[in-house]
Amino acid sequence: MLRLVPYYARVLGWAGGFTVLLLPVLLVGMIVAVAADDPATAAVAAVVGGGFTAAMAGYFLWRLRPAAEGLRLATIGRPARARIDAMEETGVTVGTSFLVRFRLTVSPAGGQTYAATCADLVPRLAIGQFRPGAEIEVMVDPDDPARVTVRPADARARADA
Repeated sequence: MLRLVPYYARVLGWAGGFTVLLLPVLLVGMIVAVAADDPATAAVAAVVGGGFTAAMAGYFLWRLRPAAEGLRLATIGRPARARIDAMEETGVTVGTSFLVRFRLTVSPAGGQTYAATCADLVPRLAIGQFRPGAEIEVMVDPDDPARVTVRPADARARADA
């Protein structure tokens, strides 16, 4: 999880980081300040607010994990070709991109083909280019070949087409 921290920062940006982490903390601080006249109420407000903040941050980081993992693989992965066998919506939108779950047949250079799944961000303008049967470029995790991501350059080129 910690290896994804710099990638979460890139996915969320400053506004997302503020919303996920700082805004709930500020709300808890305001509640505690108002309830400061009664120490028991202030303590309960701090515990409940802290739990809410942790739950919110955990939820957003869990939902954005595939995007952060994709950025990590785009940085350290090895290139390969893959055929899209199936794809489905996840219901998550980040900016102008959809988070899509792919089922792929990966063909690494000089290796055997194998099945893999990944969830990756696809720009709205490029979603029509990613369809079952299409050949795409992917990046493969050198430590775990079952982890793949769609190459960002391939997604951008398809968005421009």
